[in-house]
Amino acid sequence: MRIQEKTLAILFILSFIMNVFLLAVVLVPGDDPARALSLPPGEDARPVTTPAPRVREAGAGDAASMQVPVILQKVEVDRGGPFAANRVTEEGAMVNVSVEVVPGRGRVLVQTTPLMGIVFQDAANLAVTLAANHSRVDLAESDIIFSIQGPDEVSEIDGPSAGALMTTLLLSVLEGFPLNESVTVTGTINEDGSIGPVGGILEKAEAAAASGKMLLILPAENNKVISYQEEARSFGGLRIARQRPVVVDTKNYIEEIFGIRVEYADTLDDLLADVRAPVATPVTTAL
Repeated sequence: MRIQEKTLAILFILSFIMNVFLLAVVLVPGDDPARALSLPPGEDARPVTTPAPRVREAGAGDAASMQVPVILQKVEVDRGGPFAANRVTEEGAMVNVSVEVVPGRGRVLVQTTPLMGIVFQDAANLAVTLAANHSRVDLAESDIIFSIQGPDEVSEIDGPSAGALMTTLLLSVLEGFPLNESVTVTGTINEDGSIGPVGGILEKAEAAAASGKMLLILPAENNKVISYQEEARSFGGLRIARQRPVVVDTKNYIEEIFGIRVEYADTLDDLLADVRAPVATPVTTAL
């Protein structure tokens, strides 16, 4: 009789242990219940995973624009002699460059009024690539539209000097920061994000100052410019004058002659720091 009681007691204990184990299998999540039961109390048995960084998507219908200086080349026909000769003159002018992000298929589109050259279109494609990488925004389902509104006499615009500007405009849309309307920019953009030099610095500075801009951002490599100073000599009653080229500091020369402030930019981040609109400081009054 005692042997039967002992046998029943052992069976009862084994049954109780099995029920507890099965209950643990049901209640504890995870693929390995034995590992879950072996963890110290309070420790999470679930596997820890690190989520991959998410790439933001571009908004639709956003746009940005800025007035920038360009060089206009004019061909004048000189008929003062027996043979007609063409003379090319250059002067600065301001044009409005804009960018718009709309739903699409990842295309980079350039408005054709006035006509845009191949170099300008290449600069637009590079600007989109750099802006997307900088802001980590997926543009696969968006179209980027660049356009320029210039003087009526301009029939075609070409050149890479708006590359830095186009990158800045697109970043303003993708990252959502306003642009300082008193600032203007000229400079190419390189694949590593550095700002490259351009020509016609003095003509562009004059145009920017005449349009009321307060700050002109130039590539750092344009920190020197050639100015022409007059030298005159007198020989008896004859006065001979000539223009002598002199290398001067670009920033000092432009600020003194045209009255517009100048800053240099080496990289895209340098440029963005200067073109952002200043943040309004809240005003508090004491009672």
